[in-house]
Amino acid sequence: MENINELQNKKISKQENSSVQAVGRALSLLQIVAESNNPISIVDITVKSNMNRTTVWRLLGTLETFGFVERDPITKGYQLGYAANRLATQAAKYDSLIRRARHSMEKLREETQETVLLSVPKHSGTLTVDQIDPAHSVRLVDYVHAYLPLHCTSNGKLLLSMLPPKELEILLEQPLEKTTPFTITNRDQLLKEIELIRKRGIATSLGELDENENGISAPIFDQRNNLIAFISVCGPSFRFTKERMFEMSDRIIVAAQEITKNLD
Repeated sequence: MENINELQNKKISKQENSSVQAVGRALSLLQIVAESNNPISIVDITVKSNMNRTTVWRLLGTLETFGFVERDPITKGYQLGYAANRLATQAAKYDSLIRRARHSMEKLREETQETVLLSVPKHSGTLTVDQIDPAHSVRLVDYVHAYLPLHCTSNGKLLLSMLPPKELEILLEQPLEKTTPFTITNRDQLLKEIELIRKRGIATSLGELDENENGISAPIFDQRNNLIAFISVCGPSFRFTKERMFEMSDRIIVAAQEITKNLD
């Protein structure tokens, strides 16, 4: 008869085999998504993978949770997420944008003595690709490579203000996480702020992502007026107050326009 240790070893081995199989299946789905030129539906993924729909749905859910795939809110198709792109390129695809934005970012940092960030729009969020900090000992954490939500960040709310009505409606149907006591989670209140952002051309976040941080953002467009990025100035709320942010709203718009000119 098998002793207890042998039975335990067999159980562990079986669990490991099952885990390896799940990882292999998840990687095969990731490969299918990566090889598709357009967002791919779960039906097509199921056919290509020869897996049952329940398994595909479960594995895609895990990949989405960790940011390796993203689900388009309109087409419902899947494409590579920010985590997969980060692993593959380590933000190399944004090197050209970062180089062209750096001078304007550095000037803005010197003028404000606060943190300046460069981020790009992604599905249901924004991705920070560069950050320049001031010399202050009290400053922001490093947000580079961080994927931040839309409803409680200044650049995220800017992105919301530029979405087509149908896509905006779909996003606002989802529950809005209350990350701080100041986070706007009421749909109507957020829509009112989005309308103000459209008129002002800039957006602010007042302790909405982190209750100790404030931020202001302006959009960066290319020469064909396509939105490609955001420039933001952020700082601790005790120093970077609401009044100080609005005082520099024109300056951050100018910085965004400078970067656009450098994109030739």
